[in-house]
Amino acid sequence: MNFRPTYLSCLRLKNRDEVTRALRQIIAVSVLGVAFLAAITGCHLAEGDPKASATPSPTPAPSPTPQINNVVVVVMQNRSFDHLFGTFPGANGITPTGAGFSQQDAGGNTVTPMLLTDPGIHDLPHSRQAFIRAWDGGKMDKYAFYNGGVSMGHYDNTSPGMGALWSWAQQFALADNFFSSVMGDAPSNQLHLVAADDNNFPFTIEPAYGPCNLGTTAPPYSFPHVGDQLNAKGLTWAWYSENLNNCNHYVSQENPFQFFTDAHASANIKDFSAFATDLNSGHFPTVAFVQPGPPHGMHPASGLSIAEGIAWLDALLKQIQASPIWNNVVVVVIWDSSGGWWDHVPPPQVDAEGFGPRVPMLVISPFAKRNYVSHVQMDDVSILKFIQGRFGLPPLNARNQLGSDISDMLTF
Repeated sequence: MNFRPTYLSCLRLKNRDEVTRALRQIIAVSVLGVAFLAAITGCHLAEGDPKASATPSPTPAPSPTPQINNVVVVVMQNRSFDHLFGTFPGANGITPTGAGFSQQDAGGNTVTPMLLTDPGIHDLPHSRQAFIRAWDGGKMDKYAFYNGGVSMGHYDNTSPGMGALWSWAQQFALADNFFSSVMGDAPSNQLHLVAADDNNFPFTIEPAYGPCNLGTTAPPYSFPHVGDQLNAKGLTWAWYSENLNNCNHYVSQENPFQFFTDAHASANIKDFSAFATDLNSGHFPTVAFVQPGPPHGMHPASGLSIAEGIAWLDALLKQIQASPIWNNVVVVVIWDSSGGWWDHVPPPQVDAEGFGPRVPMLVISPFAKRNYVSHVQMDDVSILKFIQGRFGLPPLNARNQLGSDISDMLTF
């Protein structure tokens, strides 16, 4: 190696031993290493050198590795992507060339997408049969005929409450290619969210276990779910339900863990009233799911304003932002199905059950890309895959391995 004399002449050492040690170090390192050695031993440039007063620039500290300690999934109800975000800037939204833009209702009238003025619109047909009829083999053109012309309606940021919802999407990340996992409604999509499996029954059914399970019930489920995986790894989880045990307001089929023999009566199933205490306790679950009840879940029904659900969601997100977990959390907001509202994107049919029509999905986190619209194809299982990838959990089944996770919406 060749070393410039200036590096040696700048060493101001007290005795021969120090010189010997310094020379050995010089031989062992590169020119940059010598400069670093000079800096840490107090060496400076000779007097009169025009660079004598220069101070070396500090080495930038490496960016810290993102540390996600918590994932929170909020499951809203029954709204399609076009219904809530069809005119959102940068999204794949409503255009005259979209599938099913012009349809005939049952009376033979032509219906095209319209801005709704009623924030408390009534419920629409959303059974598996209703979804398949309106889907029409991917033409997306029988919504007006079977669900009424109102099913072509949508909101925008001028609609009551919608400004707050759009603001979250503009601050963080929105997915415009996210589908419900199944061409159907609860509980299938919730079951895919936690287990990538609905026992091959893509229809509405009540859980085997209470509370508030009325009508036809499913058999007890014993196949594995993400709660089992988290338990096995010593990680905590919870499903928070509004109005748990209050059968006038609680919807049992929306809680997937109520279907499982090993989970339905566990301490992991909590009333939402415990959420705020847990959030600020310093012991919040590693993975938490939140099930709002009517009217907070935005499920259409007579007299329930969409603004009520958005206000509840807005308050919840701000509560998480102000909590101790905010710096290390990923919050995912999804809608469990399109609820019978028109969407113009034909859902890919990845298996015999689905996908179902597009629904909105938001990622709100310090790690979320800002004002970003993701076009990556995803579904409810993508959230499960993300949880498993973050916490080192293996896939549960073949369906669990299909498709991507939600990483495109994050900054790493």
